[in-house]
Amino acid sequence: MKKITITNKPSFIFAFITFLLGVPCIILLWLLLTFTNTSNFVKTVAPIARNPNVQKYASETAANTIINNVSVSNLTTALSGNSEFSTINPQWIKVIVQPVIQNGVNQLISSNQFYNVFVKSLTFVHKATIKELNVHSSGLTLNFHPLVFSAVTELNQTSISEVTDSLNVSSKTGVIKFNTSKLDNLRHNYQQLVFVSKLIIILPILTLVIAVFLSKRKLKTFGNIYIYSSIHLLVFVVAIHSAPSFVSTSNLDQTAAIRSAISIITHSLMEDTAILAILLLIIGLGVRRYEKQISSLLHGLSMKLKK
Repeated sequence: MKKITITNKPSFIFAFITFLLGVPCIILLWLLLTFTNTSNFVKTVAPIARNPNVQKYASETAANTIINNVSVSNLTTALSGNSEFSTINPQWIKVIVQPVIQNGVNQLISSNQFYNVFVKSLTFVHKATIKELNVHSSGLTLNFHPLVFSAVTELNQTSISEVTDSLNVSSKTGVIKFNTSKLDNLRHNYQQLVFVSKLIIILPILTLVIAVFLSKRKLKTFGNIYIYSSIHLLVFVVAIHSAPSFVSTSNLDQTAAIRSAISIITHSLMEDTAILAILLLIIGLGVRRYEKQISSLLHGLSMKLKK
């Protein structure tokens, strides 16, 4: 059996650091680009509202909340009055009415008006929150008045317009102010976290450059790092794809909703990582396959530049 030796330990160490930091770097880059940018955040999260599993669980939860807050005895009297049906067990009335309410709630949740409100809410809340987190001041002020106003306007076009028509939206509605040192600490920690994340993202690029520079066989080391990093990223993609299947709760509809939400949110991460992995694999194999030709080409270019 042939013994494996490391001919250039410094280069190997930096290459190994690059390999280890590959996945954390991808995750941090995705988190920064997705959750600190409003348009990317909305693009990633908004499709959750269109998912049938999420809509089903949301409508069930909302319907149960409505039913549990309604007086069953009053509901029975309102529906049956003094007829022969007044002797029906109130719990049966509850069972009969629940799917009707759930169907109505589901129609609202799956409507375009609700989706528009959801997207506007995500956009406004995220933009306002990020803006406040990035400033250097004391306290926190979130002005959600435009959001509340637009939400009520949209909901006035749905089946619950009789309720929303009676809402009084004043100029102060939706304006929230916080004056506490804890929020200042939160803002400071957020800004530090973003700064450290950017440094971590840059670090594997620097270690890759150093590893190639220290290697006597530069192109081969370069190709190997890309091939191994590609395999590492492809394994990571498979792990992301399989992650939702490990989520399990006692409520099957809740489980389906959570799994769908995770798949939707991580879709862009999985897709971009897969593309990067394939690109790295192609580059790595290309460098290994045409190492001599590329070395000759680079040597020729280097000689021309020296002249």
